[in-house]
Amino acid sequence: MIPSFPPVRPDCETELVAELDRRGLLCALLAAGTSLGLERPAFAKYPTAPSGATTRTIHGVTLTDPFGWLDQATLQDAQVIRLLAEIQDAADRIMTPLTELVGQMRAEANTAVPPQAPPLPVRDGDFGYWSDWSQGRRQLWRVDLASGTRELLLDAAEPDTDGKPIGEFVAWDVSPDGATLAFATIATPEHHDVRFIDIATRRMRADLVRNVGVQITSERLVWTADSRGIVYGEVDASGRPWRARIHWLGAPQGEGPILYTEADPAFFIEIRQTTSGRFALINAVSVNTSEVRLLDRRGYETAQLVSIRRPARLYTVDHGGGDAIDILTNDTHPNFRLVRAQLEQPDHWTEIRAPQDRTGLAWHQAFRRHLVVAERHEGSSRVQILERASATWRSIPAPEPVAVMGFDRWTAGPEANREADPDTLRIGVGTFARPKGQFDYRFADGTLQDLQARIGPTDAHLTDRYLTERLHAIAPDGTVIPMSMIRPRHGKPVGAVLYGYGAYGVPSDPDFDPQRFSLLSRGVAYVIAHVRGGGDLGGAWHEAGRGPARGKPVDDFIACGRALVAQGLVPPGRIVSMGRSAGGWLVGAAMNRAPDLWAGVMADVPFVDVLTALLTPQNPVAAAELSEVGDVINDPAAFARVLCLCAYQNIPDRKLPPFYLTASLADVRIPWTGVLKYVARLRAAHPENEVVLRLDRNGNHWGPADPKTSETWQAERVAFTLRALGIHTQ
Repeated sequence: MIPSFPPVRPDCETELVAELDRRGLLCALLAAGTSLGLERPAFAKYPTAPSGATTRTIHGVTLTDPFGWLDQATLQDAQVIRLLAEIQDAADRIMTPLTELVGQMRAEANTAVPPQAPPLPVRDGDFGYWSDWSQGRRQLWRVDLASGTRELLLDAAEPDTDGKPIGEFVAWDVSPDGATLAFATIATPEHHDVRFIDIATRRMRADLVRNVGVQITSERLVWTADSRGIVYGEVDASGRPWRARIHWLGAPQGEGPILYTEADPAFFIEIRQTTSGRFALINAVSVNTSEVRLLDRRGYETAQLVSIRRPARLYTVDHGGGDAIDILTNDTHPNFRLVRAQLEQPDHWTEIRAPQDRTGLAWHQAFRRHLVVAERHEGSSRVQILERASATWRSIPAPEPVAVMGFDRWTAGPEANREADPDTLRIGVGTFARPKGQFDYRFADGTLQDLQARIGPTDAHLTDRYLTERLHAIAPDGTVIPMSMIRPRHGKPVGAVLYGYGAYGVPSDPDFDPQRFSLLSRGVAYVIAHVRGGGDLGGAWHEAGRGPARGKPVDDFIACGRALVAQGLVPPGRIVSMGRSAGGWLVGAAMNRAPDLWAGVMADVPFVDVLTALLTPQNPVAAAELSEVGDVINDPAAFARVLCLCAYQNIPDRKLPPFYLTASLADVRIPWTGVLKYVARLRAAHPENEVVLRLDRNGNHWGPADPKTSETWQAERVAFTLRALGIHTQ
């Protein structure tokens, strides 16, 4: 039960009164038994509301935002120009003395980059296909597996019919008869154009299919079996794929049949192809619900519904051959289970792999003789294989104890396993010490062949110099939180960078970063905290850090930092926290809660002005956060949770560790104004607070547009970390 509150004085304009209202709200909630598991922070105080402050009252609580004027500001505003100049001057005072060190860090990273691996064709019929993205190229190649003849199918730099370059292609496929290549390019964000090339003559066909949706988890367009057309998802003006239809080659776009229309705006359409090649999959998907239809590519009359949508139930389907389909679903457990159904009765499911509490099933692919599933277990990933004939499961051993392993596009490469009855499985493995490499697993004898075996500049001495290992921390509620670490093998670390994310069910995997060796060589460890809210242990791990439990990831992150100290791995006060996007919320909240634990804070495009964003329904992040924290506008408990956790709202009134932050003017997910407000409030909280803000004008949420800018920022983060740890002059 949420208690009622006395009315707030309408003439109140001070931050101090807002602070008292917040404390009253939190104390009342705690007294009513609605414990949030959070300590009450010491809020930064403003004796009077600054010029441009905004005030709002919600759920009986009055909040004064001293930098609220920035919410509606533009880069041309005189106040913004002055503020940015002040922030830039302050950043220069911190970073200019580190210029030489930054250059040294960049040079060290260049020497740690291993040589470019040769392309590895993906077998599909008589050919092997691969993409070449090296040295700024974007090309599609294939090789005749019998003769070894190579052929360039598509080059983004080639002139189109208008004389301009074709542009970067994001999806493609060759027609079943081998005569035509279909490919998709980005027209505008979320809107793609599909065009067609006659492979024999290399001439562009007149067909142009506009407003096509291409999902980021697949690089494959779907042809009809007779090569007469493609199955695609049509997007509306907002960019939502809402209708599945066919385009027939040689016909106007609108004449193709409509296969399915999705009326619910919360759902979008994905078009895929089963591994067997028999079916096109029409997936209707929302944040937490899905519904799948099977379209036989040999006929186009109707699409067969697998199972009608049920709220909060997700399922995905694949077909490897025969008369049954394999389904991955969370119908009985958030960590998903595997079931099987006959094509004649696709809604009647028989379990073939039960769910587990600390192991989540993440991805599956069906082959004629085998079923393969990717698992998330205790913060690591692994691959399990079912041999259908013997009904036995086996596991593919990871080559290192801390690794990410999978057969999806993120690890093995786009559509890495295209054939329905292969003798080998192409998988990808990535570690802290090595870029993602590709392996072939032989089903017959269980051997794992490294397809890119090489000795790079760092590999020769990694085993002797560095150690990767799994660690654990205990959260305040007794939950065991996994951590992944790479550190110097000899001697204790002099400090550590602790990374966390903890949102949307997204796992945090070990990744190769050549710049990281500049830290390791100076005795600084790198650690990933696999906190709740992410998908590191499956769907249940996500559930354990969302909604009423949204504060748990912060508890976990602080517990991981304290465990590194308590276990004698890192000296006290020698941890720099690091997060990105929603991970910026995590590290910001952890800093507010335990400022003495951190030597510094680094956050890229951080989601820190959380409350303002969620009180603005048109904000792109607001809809996604409904399922993560609740409805802050209509639910007082959800509002109280966000108020307690919001990094911007709870900055302590004291000197804080230094910050390194980035933002992008073109970021549609995390507006630059929220990051700028956070910087301004940090600086106002104490005159000695040090903040570096790097603002990119041309990039987006995923990073700067210019690779050189990204490389410079990477080197600056290392220099910043060394400075924060007091070892930048060593």
